[in-house]
Amino acid sequence: MKTRAAHSEKQNCKRFDRWSQLQKLYDACLENAESLHTEANLLLENGHVARAFVLAYTGWEEVGKAQLVADFANGMAAETEFEDAFRRHNLKVAYNSRRFILDTHNVQLSTIEYESPKAKSLFDARNASLYVAKGTDDSALVPTDAISRKAAQEFVMALRKELDDIFLFDTVNERIGSASFLK
Repeated sequence: MKTRAAHSEKQNCKRFDRWSQLQKLYDACLENAESLHTEANLLLENGHVARAFVLAYTGWEEVGKAQLVADFANGMAAETEFEDAFRRHNLKVAYNSRRFILDTHNVQLSTIEYESPKAKSLFDARNASLYVAKGTDDSALVPTDAISRKAAQEFVMALRKELDDIFLFDTVNERIGSASFLK
């Protein structure tokens, strides 16, 4: 017969194993975002503005996914949100614009708000930078005309800043996700 202490220790090991896996998943998402940033810069330097924007956008999604993974690991996001982070483009992008809403009476009731209309407009810009669309007069709307060099550069720089901020806060506060920004 198992003692309560042995059962509790086994549960703690399982939780630690899951947290360890989630930490690796978090790191992998951020490493991929770093690679996408590097590749976006290469495309930008070589005049492929629309594709540079698409890769920076994809890196932005990876950052949002990483943050959601971290928040799930820290008990700050639901399992459904965690699963959706691997399927829903808008969720990943919107999560980068999240706000922590503190309930001062009961911290357990605090929430993270992340709905953002900006996510939809960025997704539309991503699609316009990737696919040929049809205008109302059946004209071709081509990706090379979808985004300006300045807009692509600004988005690539925003991705760099986001990655740098995450690295700084994670390192200084020895936490990941929203928890690293809250300490």
